[in-house]
Amino acid sequence: MISFSAVTLSLSIALAGYLSAICVIPPTTTQRSPYGTDRVRIITGSFAINASRALVLVGAYHALVALFYPPNTNNSILSAICPHPENLKPKNLTWTPTVLLSLLTIASGAAVRLSAFGRLGRNFTFYLSVPDRLVTDGVYARFLKLTTIGGAATAGGFFWYTRNDVFVPLPLTDRIFHSARFNALNPLRNPTTHDLCIRRVPLSDIDPTLLEKKGKLVEAFCAGVWSGWGYAFQRAYLARKYQGPETANQLWPRSELRSSTYEPGTLITDHFEVVEKTPSRIVVRCGASPRVREVRPSDGLFEMSVDVKPDEGVAEFGLKSCFFQGLGKAEAQPMPAHIVWLHQQYTKLLMETAVRNVLR
Repeated sequence: MISFSAVTLSLSIALAGYLSAICVIPPTTTQRSPYGTDRVRIITGSFAINASRALVLVGAYHALVALFYPPNTNNSILSAICPHPENLKPKNLTWTPTVLLSLLTIASGAAVRLSAFGRLGRNFTFYLSVPDRLVTDGVYARFLKLTTIGGAATAGGFFWYTRNDVFVPLPLTDRIFHSARFNALNPLRNPTTHDLCIRRVPLSDIDPTLLEKKGKLVEAFCAGVWSGWGYAFQRAYLARKYQGPETANQLWPRSELRSSTYEPGTLITDHFEVVEKTPSRIVVRCGASPRVREVRPSDGLFEMSVDVKPDEGVAEFGLKSCFFQGLGKAEAQPMPAHIVWLHQQYTKLLMETAVRNVLR
């Protein structure tokens, strides 16, 4: 006995196949592209018709198999239309969240496509053509306007959010360039890509308990860098790739990253290692897995610092980056200009989320 569930699924699959078919057929019966250099002209004419027919056949066959898939009926009918029914997967032939989501995606996509067909009329072609009028409305135009406005608003919001983060020159006399760690990791003194981001916060805005003992403020600031949402995506990516039994001794959960005091030797998400800690700064090695102990092709030092200035009534937070090629001789800096710019935007995001961890 064929169940009601099987009937509804079969009809839904057939409808999805039909919608897919009509979405690949040009909405107007026009001639082929008059432009010989139109590289997409292959999808016009007979190609679209054949693709439409193929989608109808595939959809109909899928619907038929779903209709007679066990336990909806006996296996003899299914075997007659499917030579190897044992290879069929129930998750593709019964109502499951994946099937439902797939059908809804096809239906919503078809609605957008057909709406554009109807709105643009003969100006919607599958080849290069000159429209008879300028179309400034319709679903595609609205989508373009929405994404443009949304993108501009997002970018504007980001730069407003990070407006207090300032990059200042990092002189070559800075201690990071003369530390024993830098000399060991960069034995050939290769050129560096380096910067320093500063954020000044009024002492009145900072959690007073973090000012009671030296070192607590920089610990909280460091914890904010790694446990904050600014690092969340990179943390999730590294966890997907590297979290396992061999890295179980490292900091991974947000709770551990937030509560750690970041003593030297602390390993962070298989990408950072604390190599120095003082009451005012914490320095980590970066660039590759801390399991690689020797000199690396790509290496770096990242410093998180706090300078409390009671006379000015502020605490000055700093994120200092120094990247270099450790293995082999290099003639140029390790990062091109556009990557440096992206790195600086990421640094500002880390700064803002870290500062949130030290406020009242």
